[in-house]
Amino acid sequence: MTAPPRESVRAVVEASPAAVAAHDKGAWTALFAADGEVHDPVGARPQRDPAAIARFYDMFIAPNTIVFDVEHDVIAGDTMIRDLTVYTTMSTGVTMRIPMHLRYEVTLDDAGRARILGLYAHWELRGMIAQLLAAGPRGLLAGTILGPRLVRTLGPRAAAGFLAGLRGVGAGGRRRARAALRRRGLSVGKTLAAGTSVTVTVHDGDRRGLALVEFGGVPGDPAITLYFGEG
Repeated sequence: MTAPPRESVRAVVEASPAAVAAHDKGAWTALFAADGEVHDPVGARPQRDPAAIARFYDMFIAPNTIVFDVEHDVIAGDTMIRDLTVYTTMSTGVTMRIPMHLRYEVTLDDAGRARILGLYAHWELRGMIAQLLAAGPRGLLAGTILGPRLVRTLGPRAAAGFLAGLRGVGAGGRRRARAALRRRGLSVGKTLAAGTSVTVTVHDGDRRGLALVEFGGVPGDPAITLYFGEG
């Protein structure tokens, strides 16, 4: 399949936070291909059909104010990666600071329009829960609201699938990923473990990019994909 034009990849990706900021559910869900998927966070059970993606919006976007502070973008073929921090202000007023790598895989639909085939949000669910617990009464109140709402909005099975994001390679995976990348002569920065993968901000001389390190639950060296396309 021919990769979408670079400008189309950027346009559809940048339309996502714009729709989030406007709280425009229709605009946000329309950005996805008919067979699009949301992996947020990576490691949780993905949302794999339009109805599930709509419920995801209702649960995690609609009630919150979300700000995307983007540090760097990389576009490589049909993939765009954003190195950023997301600030999510919840209904109780507590604001979560979430270091993140957002990976978008983009395709063309039958009409030739760029659409998101896969949204992969690499961030650490344990870290967010720790922030909530440390945020005092407003954080605790947010936590007590979040649990029942998760079950009510997504359903028990999907709620359990979201909490599966707590499992993963963790600190050991982060250490192994950084060591593997340093052996390749790369400088390493922000490192996030989500599910069986680790994403790392990397520098190769003056070039800044992202490494996707996938362990896959098997012994041996991890699989490494490097993204150094134009920003």
